[in-house]
Parts: sequence; structure tokens; C-alpha cells
Amino acid sequence: MRFVAFAAAIAGVLLMAVLTGGCSTPRTASGTLDEGKQRVTQLILDTAHSLPPTVTFRPPSFVGTQPCNKTFASYVVGKTGARRAEVPLLVYTPDGVKAQDLLRDIERGWTDAGYRLDLSRSKEDRFPQVRAITPDGDNVVATAFATADAVKSQIDLYAVSQCLRGS
Repeated sequence: MRFVAFAAAIAGVLLMAVLTGGCSTPRTASGTLDEGKQRVTQLILDTAHSLPPTVTFRPPSFVGTQPCNKTFASYVVGKTGARRAEVPLLVYTPDGVKAQDLLRDIERGWTDAGYRLDLSRSKEDRFPQVRAITPDGDNVVATAFATADAVKSQIDLYAVSQCLRGS
């Protein structure tokens, strides 16, 4: 009888390890969603202002949010109650300037700021991209639209905060 109870306990522990091991629910960071909105807006504006003054962009007028989901084995199983702040910004390059060249400037600036870079897509032909995580844990992405038939090249800047609660 003891062996059966012991085996059931071991099976229960292993089942819990398997069930919790497949969970990838994001943690909720400290701070409020309003603070996150301000931070991600400042991240992309700082990046845009670090580019040559010949680029043009319109400062964002809206910062969106997306829910943070509880997941299990890559399936959404509920909401955490927290949200991420997200903001895009299109930067238009002047005639004769390649957006890909400006990505290198962004990469240098983010490196100097202490961001952790992901350059795995930086050498793509059509849509090279540089991704980074800030020291605060927010994500920033710069994607160059570099199609040969484009009238003007552009860079899509995008920033997303960690999961945050409140307003």
C-alpha cells in the first residue's frame, strides 16, 4: 500500500512539473500602464531623433495596448489582467538615403544605450530588422522597408512595454 501511495505522489509531482513547464505566461512588471505608455513613446521618439535631421516623421498621437495572456503549451488559456503599451512610428528617409544604412545608426545608438540586441534579421534583403530589449525590459524594433520599387524608403519603429497593471 505504501508503494502505491509513493508511486502516486511521484506521478503527481511529475505531472505538475510537466504542466507548469509548458507555461509561458509573461510576468507583470512594476509600474503602471500609463508609465509604460510614456516610456515606449519616449523610446521611439529618442530613436527617431537620433537619426539625421533630414528624416521626417509625425510624432505618435495614440498609444495602444494589448492584453497579456496566460498561456499553456502555446495556447491562450486566459488573461492576466495586465496589458502592454505599444506604439508605432513611421520614419521616412530622404531621397538617396537607404533605410538599411539608418538601421546601422539605430543599432549603434541602442548598443550605446545598453540595450540587448537581436540582429538575426538585420541582413535580410527586403525587410531588414533590428530588435532590442532595453535595460528596463521593454522591446523596441526597427524594420527597414527597402523594396526596390518603393517610392520612398522608410523605417518602422515599434516599441512594446512589459506587462503592466493599472492606469
